[in-house]
Amino acid sequence: MLRAKISDHFVSVRAKVVSLLTLIGAVMLVLSGAYTLYDFRTSLELRAWSRAAGVGDAIAYAARNAETFADIEPVIQAVAGATALKGAAVADADGLIVLSSLPSWKGKPVEIEDDLEPGKTQAVAQQRRFGGYGRYPGDYALAVDFPRMNRIATVLIRVDTDLLASQTVADAWHLMTWLVIAVILAILSLSLLVHRVVVAPIEALKRYAETGGEGKAEAAGPDDEIGIIARALSDSFRAKSDGEARLVVLAATDGLTGLGNRGHFKAQLAADVGAGEKLNGHNAGARNVGVMILNLDNFKDVNDTLGHDAGDKLLQRTAEILRGCAREGDTVARIGGDEFGVIMPGIKNADDALQLASRLVRAVGAPLRLGAQEVQQAACVGLTLYPQDGRDADVLIKNADLALSRAKLEGAGACVLYRHELHLRAIERNTIERDLRAALAKDQLTLFYQPKIDITSGRVVGAEALIRWRHEERGYVPPSLFIPVAERSGLVVPLTKWVLNEACRQNREWQEQGLKKISVAVNVSAIDLRRTDLTDTIANTLIRNGLSPQYLELEVTESMVMQDVDVVIGTLRRLRGLGVGIGIDDFGTGYSSLAYLKRFPVKRLKIDRSFVHDVADRRDGHVIPKVIIDLAHALGMKVVAEGVETADQYERLEALGCDEVQGYFAGRPMPAAEFEVFLRNSPAGGLRGEAKAAGTAA
Repeated sequence: MLRAKISDHFVSVRAKVVSLLTLIGAVMLVLSGAYTLYDFRTSLELRAWSRAAGVGDAIAYAARNAETFADIEPVIQAVAGATALKGAAVADADGLIVLSSLPSWKGKPVEIEDDLEPGKTQAVAQQRRFGGYGRYPGDYALAVDFPRMNRIATVLIRVDTDLLASQTVADAWHLMTWLVIAVILAILSLSLLVHRVVVAPIEALKRYAETGGEGKAEAAGPDDEIGIIARALSDSFRAKSDGEARLVVLAATDGLTGLGNRGHFKAQLAADVGAGEKLNGHNAGARNVGVMILNLDNFKDVNDTLGHDAGDKLLQRTAEILRGCAREGDTVARIGGDEFGVIMPGIKNADDALQLASRLVRAVGAPLRLGAQEVQQAACVGLTLYPQDGRDADVLIKNADLALSRAKLEGAGACVLYRHELHLRAIERNTIERDLRAALAKDQLTLFYQPKIDITSGRVVGAEALIRWRHEERGYVPPSLFIPVAERSGLVVPLTKWVLNEACRQNREWQEQGLKKISVAVNVSAIDLRRTDLTDTIANTLIRNGLSPQYLELEVTESMVMQDVDVVIGTLRRLRGLGVGIGIDDFGTGYSSLAYLKRFPVKRLKIDRSFVHDVADRRDGHVIPKVIIDLAHALGMKVVAEGVETADQYERLEALGCDEVQGYFAGRPMPAAEFEVFLRNSPAGGLRGEAKAAGTAA
């Protein structure tokens, strides 16, 4: 416990050193006092002995000529009166004092236990020599030869040690003072030395370590132990600092291209925007900061066809082009897989930004040979400007992304400058997506059914299920508005499942009511068509609703089936093998290959309404529909004309050999209840009779 308490109070090296030096100083002061006391006693004894020896010599000299003890009595009396002497006496051989300067000593016996050497003064213990007759130390005895008396007597001398002590004390105090001063100076010098050599370097190392390497680690000597530790610590912190700096650089750098990454791009944009803010009141052009996001079109195709190594080379080449074409002071970064960002501080205006963007797109689009193939990579660009399009880095990047999304829709090589309408459209899309999710959860969607009429008999032979969304506040939302949002957000998958299930359920319900059995067509998206579980989903839906596959038809667009042709053909064949009918919608508007068309297991071709609109034109409006009808019949397919609105169109299509029609002339899209009534009341041949009557009236 004591050691713990001491450790708690003496944690620092300075406290420990001060405590140690204080202890050393105290010990040295004690030793100085002991030495002073020793010196005092030694000096006192030396003075007393010197005084006694002088008196003894005088008495011994007088004893040489003395014939009796009385002859030296004057000498005894004379020396007894000397300074610092208390008295003197002579004792004969029998130990009795015969002569004395003090009357009280005469006749007193003196017991000498030790033999005295003649001519040598010796200090004797008072108690032993005088049997308690005296109180004072400093008693000395001397054996003196009296040759004329042929005797040896003992001379006793008592020195006044009090007087000698009072004289010696002053010298002792002087000595003690100098010793204390010497100890203090020694401790101070030692303290300064220890502080300079040990404490200060250690404290400097402590501060250096606590601050994580800020400042400089110093030692008293570069080659001493502390200096070695200081160098090692300094090297360690320097290595740590260099490592952290390298990590910061690596964290802000794209490893493939060597450009800055998205984090670096955002930080640099914030810095450039801040610099633009400081230029407030100066030249407006100097304040502008352009933000460009460039995206490589169909980059995934390069990875899929040529491999990821070729894709990496294309990205590296794009980075070199952007770095070489950028202006001095511009920042180029790779902010995504196939997206690059360029910050253009001090851009004059939007026209200059568009001009630079076009130059970069042309440079990126230059042909590049990757292995045995030559690749011409297209790109598109989204642009935004500070301060008119935003005053924050996040806002500017978001707006540039919105402009890039618009550029992708416009096609390869497009450079689109951000406009506020893009932001409003994005807000609209987000709102529609949010409300569409809620509509799916709350069952706010419904299906309308538009009849398909056999052009020869006029009978209803099928219907197309068209989804409708009745919004709580907006009313009916057009499918052209929410279907693209559903495809972009991934909601099209649950949406298609709902449509399939509802169409099959409703068709089965009509059949159970005894209505004519017809097929119901459902539109599927490209996302649905590329899903591997589409066949299983449809099969499970048919089984769950108890509907035969022959009464379900899937409609896909012409451009849709031309994406991932082999995958699509496999999916369509599995569906056709299941018994589900396949129809191609909007035929003639895409870029399909006739070589692929004969491989598709298609049951119907639907002529796009743009061709049906001009079919009644007596000049050449019938040419394309006629070609499509003949082609379909040659391939064993039926033809449906959509968008039929007049009797002339109906009759002309009948003359061209079209099999079925769909449009407002045949019947508008209706809710399930209305379509049920329409199906019940639709007579055989009724529509054909109406068309003939309309033609006669005309």
